[in-house]
Amino acid sequence: METGTDSEIGKLLALQELDVRIRQIERELKDIPERKKLEEDRLATHKQDATKAEDNQKGRQASIKELELEVESRRQKILKIRGQQAELKTNKEFQATESEIKSIQGEIKGLEDKELELMSNLEEANRQLGDRKKSLADEAAVVQRDVSVWDDRAASLEKEVAGLRAQRQDVVPHIRETAWLKLYERVFTRKDRALVPIEAGICGGCHMQLPPYVVHDVKKQGTLVTCNYCGRLLFEK
Repeated sequence: METGTDSEIGKLLALQELDVRIRQIERELKDIPERKKLEEDRLATHKQDATKAEDNQKGRQASIKELELEVESRRQKILKIRGQQAELKTNKEFQATESEIKSIQGEIKGLEDKELELMSNLEEANRQLGDRKKSLADEAAVVQRDVSVWDDRAASLEKEVAGLRAQRQDVVPHIRETAWLKLYERVFTRKDRALVPIEAGICGGCHMQLPPYVVHDVKKQGTLVTCNYCGRLLFEK
């Protein structure tokens, strides 16, 4: 059977090469949004880390502020007691207020110790936040670059596939055997290739040994034979 570009098989083979490439491009185009999403998800993880570090920093700042307010409140209480001491009439009352002041001073000391600890932790929180922000900025630049590459790739593929589809429209009208074309298109929707060669009596698609009568039929002019096993269309090189 003739397989030159002017034969019907030759035309189907030319069409198949176009269709194989079109299918490859369509699959890649379908994958690009998912690839971009993986990039964006990776960036989202860095954003979450930065947000957590910022929340941690703000939480420690708020805790320090609360402690400062509590310390100031107790100092004001001491000042108030000191002001009231001038009006006390007995030594016992004075000693009671001194004891109360001492107790409050002890509370202040405890609060200030906590404040120092929190301030030390705040320094670490500030460092972590700085690291997370830098990591986020670096990752954002990488993701922006990678997404831009995928966008450029998609644009290039869209242009290529448009050209291939235009070529396909030029090829199809020249195939006279419309029944062969329909059979080819039906098989191609299910297989990687619809047309495969016979090599030493073996199907070039499923690699099964073909019965002699099938090999004989493939050599006939004006016939299109399918593989008994995989259903692909067979031709002789």
